[in-house]
Amino acid sequence: MFDYRETKNYVWYLYAIGLLMLIIVDFVGIRIFGSSRWIDLGFFQIQPSELMKIFLLIFAASYFSNKENLKPLRILFFAVVSIVPVYLVLREPDLGTALTTTVMLITVLLVVGIPRKYLFIGAAAIILASPLIWISLKPYQKERVVSFANPSLDPLGSGYNVSQSKIAVGSGGLMGKGFGNATQSQLRFLPIAQIDFIFSGWAEATGFVGSIVLVLAFGILIARIFIVSSLSRDKFGMIFASGVGAVILFQAFVNIGMNIGIMPVTGIPLPFVSAGGTSFITNAVLLGMTQSIYLRRRGLKFE
Repeated sequence: MFDYRETKNYVWYLYAIGLLMLIIVDFVGIRIFGSSRWIDLGFFQIQPSELMKIFLLIFAASYFSNKENLKPLRILFFAVVSIVPVYLVLREPDLGTALTTTVMLITVLLVVGIPRKYLFIGAAAIILASPLIWISLKPYQKERVVSFANPSLDPLGSGYNVSQSKIAVGSGGLMGKGFGNATQSQLRFLPIAQIDFIFSGWAEATGFVGSIVLVLAFGILIARIFIVSSLSRDKFGMIFASGVGAVILFQAFVNIGMNIGIMPVTGIPLPFVSAGGTSFITNAVLLGMTQSIYLRRRGLKFE
């Protein structure tokens, strides 16, 4: 019921809050699985990098709703403002959220019609910087890339997760083994079965049929989000909904892809399926604001 347009009035406040939390987590964040991503509030562990996705998307949608901001220097300003939080997220390290945020921002640039030459310049910069990016990766992140290319190289080490995940998917067969009877997940062969490899657990329990149902559900959801983008009565709503669609699509594609061995393991959760407090809240807020855009496509007012 909240009017999504009201968020434009708090763009810089939200950005500052998100940036401050990303700085704080570097000092007081609790370390899990080798990453310092969470701030322990006692009753809840909040993940600032997830919330920053919302704040950055609001900033991007608000910024480019003004056509004047498509000028070269203003695009450069946008890039600088966006790179700072992405860099802080990479420092945690949280490659998965950093990639999701980057894809979201690139989608925004494509939607607003940024000149192609700037995209080529950005792509060239990334290619030239790839050796530096590789050097900056943590050892376990490099192992994930190597194991993606050749999982059999170290089946009991870096390739173990992917190998067990693929076994779980295959063992589900056509109709699945049923919840509670899936051996890979129940006997804990499947690592982090409630988060990163939740799709494998689902596939083992529900089989090929259940997997197709879940993929179709995501397909319908993502299609509806992009339809909302096309129905928006203002540019802010159009850009925001497009960014939401990109976030859900990228996360679903990468998570399912890494579960079946066609994408490297990056720790990206499956939206609304994987366990995770801040991740669920973030996706719920994004979807709620998308629904707000849809409700107001004809200028409806709520008294």
